[in-house]
Amino acid sequence: MHVMLAWFADDNLPEGARRAARKRFETAVADVVPESYIRHEFGADDWGVTVLHRSDVGAYRWPTVGTAGPVTAVSLGLPVGVDVTGGPAGLAARLLAGDEVHREVVPPFGLLALDAAGSFALQQDWVGMCRIFTGGAGGLTAFCTRPGLLAAFLHGEPRPDLDGWMSYTLCGHFGGESSPLQGARLLRPGERVTGRRRDGGGWALTSTTKYSTDDVVREGLAAQERPLTELLERAASAITTTAASIHGLYDEDITLGLSGGKDSRLIAASLIAAGRTPRFLTNEDTRAEGEVARELVRILRDKRGLRPEHTLRLAGAQANVLEFGLHERTRRLQLRTDYQFPSSYLVRPAGPARLADHATPATFTGAAGELANEYWYPPTDDESEPSARETALTRLLNAVPAGVAEADVIAAERERIGGLLDHGTRLGLHDLRLVDYIYLVERVRRWYTSAYAIGMVTPFLAPGFVTATFALTPQQKRERLLHTGLIARLVPEWADIPFVSVSTGPSTATRVWEGDGLRTMAGLLDTAHGPLTRLVRRPVVEKALRTAARGGRPDQRTLQQFTWLALASEQFEAGATRPATGATYARITAPPQQRQPAGGAISRLRWIKRTRLGGQLWSAVARRVRPQRPGA
Repeated sequence: MHVMLAWFADDNLPEGARRAARKRFETAVADVVPESYIRHEFGADDWGVTVLHRSDVGAYRWPTVGTAGPVTAVSLGLPVGVDVTGGPAGLAARLLAGDEVHREVVPPFGLLALDAAGSFALQQDWVGMCRIFTGGAGGLTAFCTRPGLLAAFLHGEPRPDLDGWMSYTLCGHFGGESSPLQGARLLRPGERVTGRRRDGGGWALTSTTKYSTDDVVREGLAAQERPLTELLERAASAITTTAASIHGLYDEDITLGLSGGKDSRLIAASLIAAGRTPRFLTNEDTRAEGEVARELVRILRDKRGLRPEHTLRLAGAQANVLEFGLHERTRRLQLRTDYQFPSSYLVRPAGPARLADHATPATFTGAAGELANEYWYPPTDDESEPSARETALTRLLNAVPAGVAEADVIAAERERIGGLLDHGTRLGLHDLRLVDYIYLVERVRRWYTSAYAIGMVTPFLAPGFVTATFALTPQQKRERLLHTGLIARLVPEWADIPFVSVSTGPSTATRVWEGDGLRTMAGLLDTAHGPLTRLVRRPVVEKALRTAARGGRPDQRTLQQFTWLALASEQFEAGATRPATGATYARITAPPQQRQPAGGAISRLRWIKRTRLGGQLWSAVARRVRPQRPGA
């Protein structure tokens, strides 16, 4: 991964202020970036750009920093799908000239273009997926790929943004432009910031919105009367163009995660049809995934004579996951991703403590294929089913089960998402495509992990493909016409193999309470008491822990989210951390108390009433001891 910090001052900045901000940044960056990273520095008294990237670039052909003449390009990701004639500096020159160079890009991708004559342009991709955060303080406006480093540079001590953490609690990601920290926001979809240096020093900055998510959606709605064959052709062309583009940026075979589902199968089919057979990787924590993937590869071997490399693994195997305890796994993941990864990754291996300085293979992911099917739709279109608006809210606010989050947290987040739904309605989305819109602008933009890895390509985010999905009717999506139609066209031998769904068979993946998880989470209930932990109801968390301690299987979303919030609280709310006592662990692991029958000895004698004589005696005794009512 890369790190970029760019700052521009309203006026020439005193040396002392520059030195203090730089010291804060260098102290913070040392925690996440290895010393072996390559460093680039540009700037003067009123501006500066720092770029750090891996020294081992492997088979990647597109450099992070490229300079030709007066123009320097800083690429944040790979420009998949874009015309890259002229290389990085050529692309940057077109951006400086005002071109919408991001119009065909497959997110995530951002580009900073610097002109030695005294101007710059910074472009966010059309989904707003590239991690470029911005903030200002003391006459400075800064941009950074990590909100933690941005906050350190501008302010020093980081403070959590509770609104952003409300989104994370309920959605599993930071919603909209929010971030984990105050004073840092993500650039909007299609946002472009330009700057020109004044003659006496200092910069004049302007922010505008270029081609963005809304434009893609409008184009899809405008094409909804087009024939299905035309829409299929548009979608197929978008995917194949993506496949061809990556091979111009990466000089080895592509790795594709092949599951038994429909999304990865369609991408695999498009690559094979284009003569670019990838290496396959299958996680078989769910047995059916491995079985179907093996069958698909066997068909390629027997019917097409292809011999693709196929690796099968258990991504959540206990031996790998439990090598490090839950506390260490969480801290490492939070540090590497600035707290932005889904907490569901806590049941994956820990990974390194800092960013890795070695090239990773370019991969294709089937993420975003959900836009072409009924993934978030209610079971039917019957009037008794929830409305599109309520369906979108229910699906998005699903990071924890009902009753876990506090009521005011739920109310605030429903209001935020309600504003997005209103905007989608104004675009012309009045049916279940409104659900797809929310999935795109929230889940795709902020939850997808491809935003944190160079070379993880999401072909279903090619603008032409997304446009085609919004041209399809909800019924066509329910029938999976895009997937089935394209697979039958590209690799017809796979057309009759059933898809694996999320409900197909049990998973052998590690549970968050296994290993030292139970003791760790119980300890966090004792020690973590900051505002972040109060976004969820602590008694519900303890009940889930007690269920796990007694051999049950609670909904682990509750425990994963609490762990994420509690470890963030330890970092940002140190004053709210109490000494460990072990009290919660003792309670949840204590043997259940024997329940005493209500009424003691009298209750144990109630069997007498079941005999005829006993009933008469019981009534007689009751009349004697029953108190008289006043006035009787």
